Amino acid sequence: MKFLDMIDGISIWSGKIVRWLAMVLSLVVLYEIIARYVFNAPTIWAFDLAMMISSTMFLMGAAFIQYQKGHIRVDVIFNMLPARVRSILDIIFFLLFFFPFIGVMIWWGTKIAYGAWIAEEISNTSQWGEPVYHWRFVIPLAFLFFGLQGVADFVRLIQSLFASPDKKNEIPVSGEAEKVA
Repeated sequence: MKFLDMIDGISIWSGKIVRWLAMVLSLVVLYEIIARYVFNAPTIWAFDLAMMISSTMFLMGAAFIQYQKGHIRVDVIFNMLPARVRSILDIIFFLLFFFPFIGVMIWWGTKIAYGAWIAEEISNTSQWGEPVYHWRFVIPLAFLFFGLQGVADFVRLIQSLFASPDKKNEIPVSGEAEKVA
């Protein structure tokens, strides 16, 4: 389905951006280490910027990890179950836990981001005092992407559950459609 492929594309895209943010974070930390310990001139901005970048990486990477099926799960008993039972349990998990959690995080994140935008919130963790309201919008955006990937996985679970036995291998599972280099 093109819609599911589009969602997978968003997740892959966010994963590729996060990959580059890791490089930026490394450079920020390296700069701070050199400035602090070689030149005895620590910056007032490196801590806050590193915190913002790492939290963005953590949040925006969730959709890609969901796409890759990389989130932690206890597979010891789960993998012993028949495929149909695993699909049913996954569907129940999505309905009882995943979708409500995503909904709450999008609602809460939007509320926090909007409040920060209205108040023109600035950081109080350093003397830099940079505006942080734009970073707050990462929360609902990341959970929207995470939720969209969950919808794609959920649709594929439903398809696999109701597909005839000879068609089950034709339904792609997210993370198998394309491996990201």
